[in-house]
Amino acid sequence: MLARISDWFEERAGLKGWLKRKKELPIPSHMNFFYCFGGISFTIIMLQLVTGLFMTFFYIPRPEEALNSILRFSNEVTLGWLMRNMHRWGSTLLVTTLITHIITVFYHKAYQRPRELNWVSGLILFFAVFLFSITGTILPWDWRGYWVLVIWTDYVGTWPVIGEFLKDPILGSFSVSRSFVTHILLLPIITAILLVFHFKMVKRHGISGPL
Repeated sequence: MLARISDWFEERAGLKGWLKRKKELPIPSHMNFFYCFGGISFTIIMLQLVTGLFMTFFYIPRPEEALNSILRFSNEVTLGWLMRNMHRWGSTLLVTTLITHIITVFYHKAYQRPRELNWVSGLILFFAVFLFSITGTILPWDWRGYWVLVIWTDYVGTWPVIGEFLKDPILGSFSVSRSFVTHILLLPIITAILLVFHFKMVKRHGISGPL
């Protein structure tokens, strides 16, 4: 019975064939553990997506309710504490793996022709992940979230020429709900587009060789 169901599904979806083709793809002989950090980062991004979606059902993006909704989620919802901690520590781990990936790419000079677009899209992705981390830290709207907002807007104000022009609009337009929309909608859309483009470039040019 299970064999029939499996064959029926395989005939229509072709999942086994797809997995077989992926397993048969050649792996360059110079590959080592440090080449895996791009894939590790992508895996963490997928975990962030799953845990983040779970949390959106319970988070209330209002200043007076934000922290209490997170506390209720962590203490009263089944496995809520696990989802929150996976999401919170996953963001820190993601920044770490991306930095390692960037350093590895730079060391192997994989940013050179014809992989310039891989490099640029990867750097923009890192910037997007960094914005994820900042907006996510603000969302609980506790003392830490408040000071993250203050410190980063002060830092933007130190930028030459444009800093002071950006600082006041950022503070003037800020709200917890807008930070929430940026975190769960705008940044995910940008990240998804960049990931698709980045993977297409990697597939087009392949994995760089050793120095």
